[in-house]
Amino acid sequence: KQWYQRRVRVAQNAKSGLTREQIRSLALTDGGLLSNDYRRLLWPAALGIGATDSVTECDITSFQDFTQVCLDVHRCNSRIRPGTPPHKVVALKNRLKNVIIKSLAEKPARHYYQGYHDVSLTLLYVLGERLAGVGMSRLCESHLSPHIRENLEETSQLMAYIIPLVSQKCPELAEFIVNSDAGTMFSLSWIITWFAYVIRDEAITYRLYDVFIVSDPLLPVYLSAAILLHRRNTIMKVECELSAVHHCLHTLPPSLPWEALIQTALELFAEFPPPVVKTLPVKQREIILQVPRSSYLDWSRDWASNLISL
Repeated sequence: KQWYQRRVRVAQNAKSGLTREQIRSLALTDGGLLSNDYRRLLWPAALGIGATDSVTECDITSFQDFTQVCLDVHRCNSRIRPGTPPHKVVALKNRLKNVIIKSLAEKPARHYYQGYHDVSLTLLYVLGERLAGVGMSRLCESHLSPHIRENLEETSQLMAYIIPLVSQKCPELAEFIVNSDAGTMFSLSWIITWFAYVIRDEAITYRLYDVFIVSDPLLPVYLSAAILLHRRNTIMKVECELSAVHHCLHTLPPSLPWEALIQTALELFAEFPPPVVKTLPVKQREIILQVPRSSYLDWSRDWASNLISL
């Protein structure tokens, strides 16, 4: 109780200004930033957003991927809070389209991908339209930069670090996954949406975003490895075959010890920082196809069946 009250007092002082390092320390401590009221103050500060910052106004209908954005926003109902009145759902989706397109349209090299709407919606729920737009624009310059390219190449390179990380702690699990030819496509939806696509508990999603916002862009990779290590016994009980292993890896159980997994990810990061993990041998025999940006989440889910049908 005492540590909780102490952290509440720190968070309540956020208006008077916390340094980024203080925010980072708070976000990485058990329980994170406590509530969305505090996140509304601390996420912008962590992302370097000023009180008057905003994205550039534009005609969203002229955006190159406008139609695809509309399609993804239209079908994101699973992430709309239950009981939201229909007219508020319409308004929320219109604001979401604004956040997505205005943050991407600021620079022509930014491309929409299926899953960007999940990150945008998380920020929209917490920060509101203006700050969410600026926040997404900031993330495009850092954490989300590999994913907004024209293709999956940079993202797939990041995903390729997961199994080498696992091999440092559990070689037999890494070998099992490699032998199954399941690759790392199971993790695509985790990496590009910061797990928002696969987690239905809003509180957990916000907790993970506390961590990711203040951490190195590669931390979702480390958390992915931590999840595999935690589930090693379950994974290794399935048949060592592409479809079965991919399905097991991609399907997260409804209850996971997220605080413990976060700590494991941070420990892995400390022991194997990015300069080290990038030197670890990549042994998986993965086939990376030309996956369209409009179908990243679908391919992440259906990867095995798509390969088999080729």
